[in-house]
Amino acid sequence: MANEIQENEKILDVKNLRISFRTDGGTVKAVRGISFSLYRGRTLAIVGESGSGKSVTSKAILGILAENKIVEDGQILYDGKDLLQIGEDQFSKIRGVKISMIFQDPLSSLNPIMIVGKQLTEAMVLKHKADKKEANHVLKKFDHYLNEADHAAFEEFTAAKDKEGFDLSTYDVLFEEATDLSVEAQKTAIGEILPKLQEIYDTEFQKEVIDFNKAYNLLKPLFPALKKCELGIATNPDNTIAVFPIQAKNYQEAAKDSLKHQKLLEKNLAKYHVNDFFDLPAGVRAKSRETIVSQVEHSNHFKNALTELINHLNDLLGRSPKDIKALAKGMNKAYGEALLLSKSELSAKEAKERAIKMLADVGINEPERRYNQYPFELSGGMRQRIVIAIALCSSPEILICDEPTTALDVTIQSQILELINRLKKEKNLSIVFITHDLGVVANMADDIAVMYAGKIVEQGSATDIFYDPRHPYTWALLGSVPDLNTKEKLNAIPGTPPNMLLPPRGDAFAPRNKDALEIDTLYQPPFFQISPTHRAATWNLHPEAEEVQAPKLVISRIKAALKAHPEFTPKADNMKNSVLNYIKEDKGNE
Repeated sequence: MANEIQENEKILDVKNLRISFRTDGGTVKAVRGISFSLYRGRTLAIVGESGSGKSVTSKAILGILAENKIVEDGQILYDGKDLLQIGEDQFSKIRGVKISMIFQDPLSSLNPIMIVGKQLTEAMVLKHKADKKEANHVLKKFDHYLNEADHAAFEEFTAAKDKEGFDLSTYDVLFEEATDLSVEAQKTAIGEILPKLQEIYDTEFQKEVIDFNKAYNLLKPLFPALKKCELGIATNPDNTIAVFPIQAKNYQEAAKDSLKHQKLLEKNLAKYHVNDFFDLPAGVRAKSRETIVSQVEHSNHFKNALTELINHLNDLLGRSPKDIKALAKGMNKAYGEALLLSKSELSAKEAKERAIKMLADVGINEPERRYNQYPFELSGGMRQRIVIAIALCSSPEILICDEPTTALDVTIQSQILELINRLKKEKNLSIVFITHDLGVVANMADDIAVMYAGKIVEQGSATDIFYDPRHPYTWALLGSVPDLNTKEKLNAIPGTPPNMLLPPRGDAFAPRNKDALEIDTLYQPPFFQISPTHRAATWNLHPEAEEVQAPKLVISRIKAALKAHPEFTPKADNMKNSVLNYIKEDKGNE
């Protein structure tokens, strides 16, 4: 059973993500308001049929969506940054470094005319160059702020730094004194900026709908002054202070886009004498899009971002001398690490030794020989192991696996899944595992999000989803997966997924659900909470809905599994439509 999760263990947080794509046939609504969290050291499986929005979500996390994308709303929060709001220069420090990805076809992920060893060492060299570049960038920022704080003292410090055998610890006092002065100078700057921000907030952000152009034009003159404050009070250069100007610009552009589509929608509603987007002719709907993100919603997001910035500045302004001293020590350490990294080198010999070790780590036999082979000389399983090795070269915190075993036979699939599980434990990875097959993640996932037609329809721990599923789509997925004891005919899911050019008004799964209610065709269901870790979006869980029984195949499988492992029985507060009800009844009759 999944361990209890603490809020502060979140490493990735996706909030209300909405992504569409402009096409010749209209606007494809690929992801429609999904939210989930990835916790440190855990595996989150995102499961669903092709076209459900799984891969679009993973590509959004990596910032590799196609140019015709429309990010309508949402946040992807990682390391204190919203990945939807940062530029490519900042993303290049994250993609392939902090967050890596394994794609489903290993052959298309590798260069066919380059030996695998070269591809591994190339990844290492690029990572090392990126690290050195970032280290030099950090040093320049430190030097700038410390120089401004005390020019004479810093001249002495930098002169000593360039000498052989320089020991940063002998300059601790000087460094801390300079940092104190730098922080105090920037606290003075914040003291000047803060009243202006507060005035703009009080006058422009108390309205229900913000005049985005006016608000942005009032804030824009403060952005250069804000940027000057970012390092002396926080060592992370991508903090709230740095990101806010980008957020402000994006909110302004998103609001304009929403307003344009709102006016177009109103024009079409009047033209065709209807009151709802879904009542427009299909051809008109396909060439336009429903305005999901309103001016009020944009206003709230913008207001929250400014509130966060003001609170952050107030916290920094209130730093005590003790806090500043602690910060100076932290900056001293960060400076020392950056200094060492800026002077480090990665020789060809060392890179080769690391590459051979990495090949051995991912279970490739005769790694010295494989180092000099081309991808086409290796089996599919070996190629996928090499792709995994390349993904791990940068020691990432998050590994995204996008259908990593689909192109492999069943035996090799099992080996690759075992390898990913082992590496997760050894390297403390946090994993997002994308798949259409629930059976693949049975021994992989800690948490599961089931996706259908661009929405998450059920979320919970692996125990919740496998032993107490509540959504009809989750039942259908479980009933279509074979296991070792399968004798009867598997339950194929009837029908096909909806056309996302014209997404349905209500529950997208309703046309394929024999137990669908009339309300399913009219309104999208909200999430109903089942337990603290488990929720599902289906009208069948509404208190006034009639009881619905899961398919007999699903009930019998769960009953057999819990009979062998009763300790996996989930604890639910809401027992409506629970498979566990039928298992309890059967036990009473035995």
